[in-house]
Amino acid sequence: MEHEFNGKLIKIEDTDISFEKMYNKEYIPEEYKEDIKKANLLVIPNEDFREKGDLLFPETTLEFLEHLREDNNEIIADIAIGDENFQRIELHSAVIEVATIIVEYVVLPLAISMVANFLYDQVKKHHREPDKTTANVEIITEETKRKTTKKIIYKGPVSEVKDALDEACKGLFSKD
Repeated sequence: MEHEFNGKLIKIEDTDISFEKMYNKEYIPEEYKEDIKKANLLVIPNEDFREKGDLLFPETTLEFLEHLREDNNEIIADIAIGDENFQRIELHSAVIEVATIIVEYVVLPLAISMVANFLYDQVKKHHREPDKTTANVEIITEETKRKTTKKIIYKGPVSEVKDALDEACKGLFSKD
């Protein structure tokens, strides 16, 4: 399902990316797997960036991960890569690119709020305006009982990200 209006795109699609598949990725070191399995939110790399086989994260990834871990008891965040393989891409764009996350459906509303807060912090940090700053967000959410996953893609103004993502999540798994 894809909706585009007023300069923003919201797209919902089925995906086969799941927590279990992430745990089996070759770029996750064995010594980190047990800790990573405790997370209910996992920051994941962009695989095969620009079809060159790279595993890359947006430039704000470490700040984003720190933000997710701050003062929060419900979200257990981790990153799906070892330190030696962490690479970030700096695109020097006016668009704020948030690292792709996979999150358990039960904490999705909180994750959306945290993404929106992070984006507003970035806007403020760079002295921009939320309605004139574009954000790219990809959230994969897994409904645990049925092991069903959906990807939500948002491209649009920071000022509308929370409302758009909240709306996209209503009844997300009710049609499955």
